[in-house]
Amino acid sequence: MSRSAAATVLAAVLLLASPASGAQVSTMAALEAQPLRAGLNVLRGAGCNVVVWTGSDGVLVVDSGNAAEVPQLLEAIERVAAGGVRLVVNTHWHPDHVGGNVALRREGATVVAHEDTRTRMSARQTITIHALEVTSAPREALPVVTFDDALLLHLNGDRLALLHVPGAHTDGDLIAWWQSANVVHVGDVYRADGYPFIDTANGGSLAGLVAAIETVLSRADARTVIVPGHGPVSNRAELSVYRDMLVAVGRRVRELVDQGASVEEVLAAQPTAAFDERYGEAGESADSFLRVLYADLASRR
Repeated sequence: MSRSAAATVLAAVLLLASPASGAQVSTMAALEAQPLRAGLNVLRGAGCNVVVWTGSDGVLVVDSGNAAEVPQLLEAIERVAAGGVRLVVNTHWHPDHVGGNVALRREGATVVAHEDTRTRMSARQTITIHALEVTSAPREALPVVTFDDALLLHLNGDRLALLHVPGAHTDGDLIAWWQSANVVHVGDVYRADGYPFIDTANGGSLAGLVAAIETVLSRADARTVIVPGHGPVSNRAELSVYRDMLVAVGRRVRELVDQGASVEEVLAAQPTAAFDERYGEAGESADSFLRVLYADLASRR
């Protein structure tokens, strides 16, 4: 099946994306392609940040956006990469990161993800904080190669390390690190333009999110290009500031929980006030973020 035909079919079939997962409504505009390093581009506007890696061994993409953006995604991949996609890596199971899997698999791509991502995609899931039911994914969308802790791919003159970061945004998050290029796609472990959504109903936690970010910071340097799941391309300094925000807000919420405060009292205390100007315009609202932190931290007392 041609890309154009696959795009038409998949846009109609895979209506999985949701506001809770950060998906965007399709505008049929061409996706923006931003070069990162030689052979590496990030596509923005597909519902999440999609990285396209091309070279002599073929094309690999990290994440496949939401279903509504499949036609634009396929067209954008063709613009920056010669030949069909060989491999698709999903950073986690949320619909705005796996919506193009079927279209790309029908063209011959193999989907790779953490084992827990396949498990979540294989059955109906509930995103509790948003009262959202996500139906099980079609069989064609499921990863066919899975791993537990780490997987190393040798392609295009570089090594792509896939590392599981447990209990962070979800229970199946991975980061994808191009070792020679010094580029890392961290998925929704990091939202560069707003407060995070921590999917505690599906294995996520504040502690895991901070630990995942610490893992990235420990391996990164000033030249590392950091691609977040959503928002502009970033760097180590900005990710460090984000980590500090998570720690500061989490510490304050924990103090209030330990004092016996209710969730409404935590909201009234405005623990995010110092950070709202920077992170309050996109992603989760401050109230939603605080409600998730409260439930997470209160459950661990």
